[in-house]
Amino acid sequence: MVNTVHAGLATGGPADAATGHRGHRHPPIHQQGAATFQQILLRAFQGKVATGRFMGAVHRAIARIPTQAPAKPTPSVPATSTEALSQAMALEGVPASWQPSLAFIMAQESGGRVGAQSPIHSARGLFQLIAANYRYNPRGTASFGNAVEEAQGGIRYIRARYGTADNAAAFWRQHHWY
Repeated sequence: MVNTVHAGLATGGPADAATGHRGHRHPPIHQQGAATFQQILLRAFQGKVATGRFMGAVHRAIARIPTQAPAKPTPSVPATSTEALSQAMALEGVPASWQPSLAFIMAQESGGRVGAQSPIHSARGLFQLIAANYRYNPRGTASFGNAVEEAQGGIRYIRARYGTADNAAAFWRQHHWY
């Protein structure tokens, strides 16, 4: 770390020839434009930035750091599955505001393929319900293959476990399962 801190940050004498600034090589934060977080930290280790200005600069740099990986594109879902989801939402009486989150989960879990089956466990259907949750389908296992009933099962499961589709989608985004 010491070598990194000293690299390129040495100061000149009373007036640094590189910048004309007294006692430090870099202009004050407000004159620099977009300093990187690493540059700000390096200057802090050097003790070249006044405490108040340093903390403000650190807070601005931290605010620019991405907190989440960019969202991957949502897989394309067949129009028939999107329509089945709309019908299931109406049958289950959930608000239209749930549609984007339900569609997101459906896309992630099955790509909108009706009757989709996991090759490694019991997950099935548009929302990949496991065997313990097949009971959420209107006709249990007999609902698989019927897009509207598979979507109803997913909605019922989400309502029971997460309360809202937004809660379920937020959980999915954090854990990559729901």
